[in-house]
Amino acid sequence: MPAKSKHMEQRKQRIATAKKNARLAGKLRRRRQLQALGGLLAVAAVLTLAYLWQDGFFTDEEPVEDVPTSEVTESVDPLATDPAATDAPTDGATESPAGEETPTETETE
Repeated sequence: MPAKSKHMEQRKQRIATAKKNARLAGKLRRRRQLQALGGLLAVAAVLTLAYLWQDGFFTDEEPVEDVPTSEVTESVDPLATDPAATDAPTDGATESPAGEETPTETETE
């Protein structure tokens, strides 16, 4: 419906422009809110990953080998439990628990 006067025509245009600006402002507001939410989620993800990394979550732990109890009891040094029960030499040249002999002074020179 056309306006009756020039004044009314300008008023209708101002109202239409105000409605258009309000719609655009709402779209921009929603876009900014979504961007802020995305940024907040990104920061939270980075902080969570940094905490997990610092805590050692991403490091691979080496599996612990299950040692039967019979092997554990056999590897105990008999001198530590009862020195009178063994005929081990007392010069200090004993085998290591892994079965490797320690080199003597003459072998290392």
